Amino acid sequence: MTNPISRRTLLAGAALLAPSALAAGAYVDPLRPVFWRPSTVQPAAAEGAVSASTVRSYGPNGTHWPTHTPKFGAKFQTVIDVACDWTAIGRAIASVTDAQIQSGVHIRVAAGTLPGYGASSGSAAALKGVGRGTAAKNILVSPKGAWGSVKVADSARLVGVKGVTFARINGRFMLLTDCSRTAWAQSKVSHGFRMTSSSGVLEGCSAHEVVMADAKVDINDPFGYAAGSNSIIKDSLWEGCYCAPVFRPSGAKDHIDSLQMYGNGGYRGLTIRDSTLFGALNSALQVGGSKPQDPNLGTPFLTLDHTILTAQIFAIRARYPLPANAQAPTIGQAINGSGEPNQLYANDSYVFGSMYDTQWASVTNSFTSYDKAASKNVAGEGGWQVDRGMSSYGASWFDAQTPTPTDAYLARIWA
Repeated sequence: MTNPISRRTLLAGAALLAPSALAAGAYVDPLRPVFWRPSTVQPAAAEGAVSASTVRSYGPNGTHWPTHTPKFGAKFQTVIDVACDWTAIGRAIASVTDAQIQSGVHIRVAAGTLPGYGASSGSAAALKGVGRGTAAKNILVSPKGAWGSVKVADSARLVGVKGVTFARINGRFMLLTDCSRTAWAQSKVSHGFRMTSSSGVLEGCSAHEVVMADAKVDINDPFGYAAGSNSIIKDSLWEGCYCAPVFRPSGAKDHIDSLQMYGNGGYRGLTIRDSTLFGALNSALQVGGSKPQDPNLGTPFLTLDHTILTAQIFAIRARYPLPANAQAPTIGQAINGSGEPNQLYANDSYVFGSMYDTQWASVTNSFTSYDKAASKNVAGEGGWQVDRGMSSYGASWFDAQTPTPTDAYLARIWA
């Protein structure tokens, strides 16, 4: 049975292809508005280095990968084959030393289906307290076979897993709690993915080409980034990710965003790079606001780096028709929430829809359809360039920039 997931239950729980071959066919650069000119303003502050082999794109293309994790095809000194079983995976993670990890550890999971125990506050963790994150590299856990050969049957959460990269494992909904220096990569989720902090400081948790490809009618935010009381989440990178819209059922009252930053603790330092988020009913990105008790006030709160955000009204026109049983959007909001004023950055990005009134630190080579951005979203350096023509961009523009991540497309780029 599927356990329902909501911000309320999560907060309750928190409180407690070779690149060279792909590059020729990849979608690399956007179609610039005709008035674009190179900027002399400093680019946005961003978490995580861009790998030298990464092909820049708006969404997944098979080249986004955590820099601390050896890639498929690398020489792994230690290769451990395990059954499709969480206990076997956990034992393998715990069995290796830092010296082995530094020389490369690949845990290969046999084809099959892993159970999910839910991702609500009372759900048992699929994995808990394994890994250390003390080596410079991460352990890689992936299917022994091709992408799609291992999946997680139901919603699942990992708690306190450190220094591990899980790749090409599909799931319904994955929640990483207190998983510093752990990554989820090149995987498809049907309902969502979130990372949360419930105790202490969570940093360096990352998502690389995590894809929710299919639109749905639902009442839950698909992507989330949250901190519970007396907790901090910071310095996290989401790159090459993709989120289809979530439509609210007719008659429902739920507040739905595609990616929401939230919580009673301090959350910040989120970089969204090379990604496309199509908006849920309220917005594509809910940035919330800073907390007065956050010891990291005055450091970068959010960075949009080469990313597309759309309000749901644009998603409907571009790619995802309104389902018959869904509520039509009445607002065209792409970004909601003020974040921490003067600690928001944007670089080479597109925002289709309105933005909450707030001050940005730096905006370079970034464009919006929101005609009030020049006065409502002023930047200390640079500024949003308003392109009213963006309001007429349709399917052809989006198809050129961000390919629909069909299973055939994902199987090709994650081969």
